[in-house]
Amino acid sequence: MSTATGYYRTGDSWLHRRNPITKLLAVALVLLATFLLPAMILPVIGAILAVVAWSTGLGRAIIRALRIPAVLIASIILINALFFPGATTRLVSLGPLAITREGLTFGLISAGRLIVAFFVLVTFLFTTLADDLLESLVSRGVGHRIAFIVLSAVQMVPRMQDRAGSILEAQQARGLAVSGSLRQRVRALVPLVGPVLLGSLIDVRERTFALEARGFGARPGRSAYRVVPDPPSDRWFRLVLLVAIIGVLALAVTGALKR
Repeated sequence: MSTATGYYRTGDSWLHRRNPITKLLAVALVLLATFLLPAMILPVIGAILAVVAWSTGLGRAIIRALRIPAVLIASIILINALFFPGATTRLVSLGPLAITREGLTFGLISAGRLIVAFFVLVTFLFTTLADDLLESLVSRGVGHRIAFIVLSAVQMVPRMQDRAGSILEAQQARGLAVSGSLRQRVRALVPLVGPVLLGSLIDVRERTFALEARGFGARPGRSAYRVVPDPPSDRWFRLVLLVAIIGVLALAVTGALKR
């Protein structure tokens, strides 16, 4: 992973070739459907996302990425199963605590929504080059500052990971133990936090100076050094996605699926 490409994984699948705006609309549709529609839709969305991921050749990489929210997902299920307010149906008694049907159901639904949201966002990041996303947003009238904020958010974690790796290698070359027991690893984090934060602040200042020197946000609009493909099929697909988004919002407002 490089700071320039972020989470992007090189590929030539049908999803890689889609315009970033098209993929953004698809992400918006999935997120709206995940959190606004009844929970019975989650298995359907999950199955569709799984097929999409495997068709791009990134299925294994996306599944491995699910390790990141694993602790959060487990805690959501456990806490709701044990401490859900107003629950009456006990499934398993654990001394003064008990796993309840209502809490377990709510926890599983909440965890399912989180998994689907994480899955679709990781798929988007793995198949979308950050530079293409920036150019696509700017070409459609999005302000330079907003587009840059989006790009910075996509690249923030990879940049910090790259900086932390460089600092760890430098500290290890100077004799600092960065591996071994859990206690040694925790101790190695203390001298790492300061340089990472300070380096991030310096990086922000340097990027600000560089943007000012290059006339960031200058008017009239500047020409782009790269052109992001936007085939007619994508334009029709965006129209379908917009109609689907409106339909999901209408269903959520009217509550038609809950009747």
